[in-house]
Amino acid sequence: LAKWLSGDLSPEEQSTFEASPEGQEYLSIVASVEKVTLPAYDVEAELAKLKAKQNEAQKSETKVIRFPSFLKYAAAAILILGAYLAYNLTRPVYEVYETLAGQIETIVLPDESVVTLNANSTLKFNPKKFSENRVLLLEGEAFFEVTKGINFEVVTDQGTIKVLGTSFNVWNRDELLDVICYTGKVNVSKKSYTQDLVPGDGVRLLNGTFNRALTNPISEGKPLWVTRAITVLESVTLREALNELSHIYGIDIQSNQALDVLPYTGTFPNDDLETAIRQVLGPNDIEYTYNQTSKKLVLQGT
Repeated sequence: LAKWLSGDLSPEEQSTFEASPEGQEYLSIVASVEKVTLPAYDVEAELAKLKAKQNEAQKSETKVIRFPSFLKYAAAAILILGAYLAYNLTRPVYEVYETLAGQIETIVLPDESVVTLNANSTLKFNPKKFSENRVLLLEGEAFFEVTKGINFEVVTDQGTIKVLGTSFNVWNRDELLDVICYTGKVNVSKKSYTQDLVPGDGVRLLNGTFNRALTNPISEGKPLWVTRAITVLESVTLREALNELSHIYGIDIQSNQALDVLPYTGTFPNDDLETAIRQVLGPNDIEYTYNQTSKKLVLQGT
């Protein structure tokens, strides 16, 4: 059969095979296949139809575009950069004054008001908006001599002081805020608390709430730390007095004693460290050592 199909039979062998019953059957099969006719097939036309169907299917489906990983990171970076630029273009640009330990700086504001900034203190304001909105942020202590004009506000984390034209002192350290009015009228407020002060009056806020009224001699018209380099502290703890000593002189103080339970009312000079230490620690008979090289004050018993 294989030779017959491949045409390898001799004429005699082909005649014998085709005369056999098997040969007759295979001849019948070949005759039937030859009668079958296939329809004409246009390859190019059928390809065009297939592409048309694919395009219609794609139009009806939602396209999902998957970015490579680096494009995702690039898009995120662009969003972050945009937010950063928007923040920096819209946030206020402050003018900042900072003093170091033992340093006092006098600042003339755009409205000719004068601020005397005590040691280890920070004052900042927006110079572009100051003529229409006189608001200053204070950390530390400062004496203000304010020219008349629109409202003048000093904002601290313990309360806000508002004036029209006056002079006043603000001492803001840790949880305490002391405000003394020297001339004019001052308003001190924090949340629901508000209090007007006239010359000679003062108020203390502790953690943003009223603590006690203060009285202060104002015969010189300015606080003693401005006119005579003397710090005056009234009804504070010994820890707060030592903290102020550290702010003025830039020294490191070490102690494990219960300094918060020891009261202190008194004064000390801002230009004589040895005298200042004696005047702060003397009333409680506390012994100490001070290293001038390391600028470290150690209370005995630590």
